[in-house]
Amino acid sequence: HSRPLKYCRASSSIIFTMDNHHQTLTRRATATDEDIINFLQRQPSLPEDNASPAELPDTSHKRKQSDVANIGNLNIGQSDLRATFELERIEQGVEEEDDDHVHPLKSPLVSPTSYNIGSPTAQRLFFSSHPAIKNVRFIAVFLFFVTLATLGGLNRRSRGGSSSDGDDWGWSMVGDGLWFENEESDWLEYYPDPARLPKMVSTGPQRVDDNLGGMHLFTDVCVTNNIDSAKPPQLDTSLRGLIYFDKRMAKNPKRCVPCSTKAMNARAEDKWGESSSLDSELGHQCGMKGLHTMYATSVTDWNDCTAETENRQFMIRNKQNQLPSHAKNVRYFEEPTLLLSFKANDRESSLFDTLFTYLPYWHVYRKEGYPFNNVFSKSVQGCLSHSRNWFCELTHQMGAFGYARETNWEESHATLYCFKNLYYNQLEYQRTLSHPRQITKSIMDEFRDEVFNHFGLRPRDRKEMIEKDRKLATRILLYANKSGDKNRWDNLDQLVRKVTGKHPHVDFHIVQDFDIPIAEQARLFNSADAVVMATGDHMANSIFVPDDTIFAELACGSPSLTNNPRFMELIAGSATSVDSDTTSNCSESSSDAAFCITCLQDKSSFTMPSASFEALIDDIVERHSGKTSVVRDER
Repeated sequence: HSRPLKYCRASSSIIFTMDNHHQTLTRRATATDEDIINFLQRQPSLPEDNASPAELPDTSHKRKQSDVANIGNLNIGQSDLRATFELERIEQGVEEEDDDHVHPLKSPLVSPTSYNIGSPTAQRLFFSSHPAIKNVRFIAVFLFFVTLATLGGLNRRSRGGSSSDGDDWGWSMVGDGLWFENEESDWLEYYPDPARLPKMVSTGPQRVDDNLGGMHLFTDVCVTNNIDSAKPPQLDTSLRGLIYFDKRMAKNPKRCVPCSTKAMNARAEDKWGESSSLDSELGHQCGMKGLHTMYATSVTDWNDCTAETENRQFMIRNKQNQLPSHAKNVRYFEEPTLLLSFKANDRESSLFDTLFTYLPYWHVYRKEGYPFNNVFSKSVQGCLSHSRNWFCELTHQMGAFGYARETNWEESHATLYCFKNLYYNQLEYQRTLSHPRQITKSIMDEFRDEVFNHFGLRPRDRKEMIEKDRKLATRILLYANKSGDKNRWDNLDQLVRKVTGKHPHVDFHIVQDFDIPIAEQARLFNSADAVVMATGDHMANSIFVPDDTIFAELACGSPSLTNNPRFMELIAGSATSVDSDTTSNCSESSSDAAFCITCLQDKSSFTMPSASFEALIDDIVERHSGKTSVVRDER
């Protein structure tokens, strides 16, 4: 009573402890908690304090105990519980004869007859009020997690520290204790000190598929983020730095400095490897589009190298500042990861420079399986989960990466991300669609059908609709780009009012702004028979148009990437050429039948003569009517 009686349950034993002496009752069969309580209720009361020695078991003998003592047997029958106890003495420390030792059951502090927990009231008081029993739940929970951690450690693969499968535990701890909670399920290792990171030797780039190109595999590399390019006016979120670990570069004092952006833009798009020339100023290879190389022998070496004054000044001068600038901790990803880089503020670039490079691989991977388990992107946080970015929504709807998980990154200036296997989708590889074997018409149709289906758009082939409705109006989608810095169409509204009377059967739909969700942008383009717009990245929505759509893009200078014969062929569209001029050659009095616009000297805006606009609309209506007539005649 006055001496606490402790109760603890672990796997297949019930352990009663008192002071430094333990008595264990092990059960031969698996018994539930209810069975144990029923058993305790049926047992006779323990002997009284004043019981004679004859009533107590003889403990005069003493023998060596094994590590796991079988000192009690609990037999559970179908109709009743019977117990036979063979109590053995277990003592801690050196086993010596101790004349002062008192057997627990002989202790006057235990009342053998009065200590009866058979009644429900006594059980409730004992298990809820006894001071020693209050800690049972805490101890049980603690032992549960300790057991799981121990068993998990037996199956882990370690790189010099402890690692964990994130599907069970999330982050793992390597080195000094540091608690970090994360709901991600990535297999990774966390190093609070870069010096604890095991030695890495980088390899690559290795082409994933020689026939397709544009996708490269690296091993044991780290990725940084260029923080200068994302600032105005560039707003480029696609540029990354790659730390490549190669001991052969140890004596190069500028090994950690990335090449200037100007030098990178002047290089061949896919030239990096043993045959690639070295940068004359830095003495090492530069990398490839969107991925600028920095060399080091270790993360610590990279920290020391970038801290050199001359190297730091070179990076500042060439706008190649990296984040982190000094790595204080490292996260190393064991699972294969795709590095997804794109210009988040440019729909057209993200489509042509990033997605079209990846599209042939998507065509293969969705049938054969994806080789990567994670997607890592510094362009937009939460691109695969919650971002409303145009490109992110598009890849989400098409299921671009299967069941790959997005690796979230934290806004930290000190965390470096490293990867055992890193897939890089090369930026700008298919910018001009100059690799015709890679994106075929069938692949583009598969991609567009998937997107049309998930956005709830009308089918690409409108033949059935045309056959059913002979009075279907021709819809022309127009956009003046009034909020743009360049290529603003100043007189669009006046032009439309003039031609409406001549073409009452034409639905002229003027879009005021494209700062709307991608689903609305998709529906607008999907409803058009013709697109007449000032140039801009909104032209990326051309992937949502039906077959046989007519395009007329108006631009002062270079047109968009969609104004490409190969692209028009892939989406079954046709483009109408519109000339631009900064002189008076394009005017109302001009007899030239070509469609033209007049641009200001700074190319900020343009106007279109009404005669030229009317001729353009007449041409569109005639061509569209001719196509619909062919469909109806075939019926």
